[in-house]
Amino acid sequence: MRFSKRFVNLLEQDNNPSVNSDPVITASPEEERNAMADTLDRGTTADQYDVPQPMPKQDTIKQAQIQELKEWISKIDGFIDYLNAPDKMSIQAKLHSAQCETMFDDIARSEKKKISRLAADLSSLSESLKGYLISSNA
Repeated sequence: MRFSKRFVNLLEQDNNPSVNSDPVITASPEEERNAMADTLDRGTTADQYDVPQPMPKQDTIKQAQIQELKEWISKIDGFIDYLNAPDKMSIQAKLHSAQCETMFDDIARSEKKKISRLAADLSSLSESLKGYLISSNA
């Protein structure tokens, strides 16, 4: 009953300065903690009622995951270029320009298709991840 009267009084009052001087409304967190500690049973501490820190907001988690996904895509795309880019530094380009009767020529004959297939699979994975990235911004 007492609470309901106080609640009704608060609702009916304008921005009256006397309302702001109410110790219940203006109590600091430390004062609230002490008041709560005074009402506890023996052997019980206020620490037992501490609320755990809230989980990070979904937006924070989402932004961190988006950033990590971008890094994955970048690394995968970099490895695809390392395997199969048209420049002279890629594995396929070096194997393609290998001199006859060398170790690279042997590798080119036996492994060229595997390297191309691996690059294609990685490219497919990269495109799928990019799709997730695009849908996350919707």
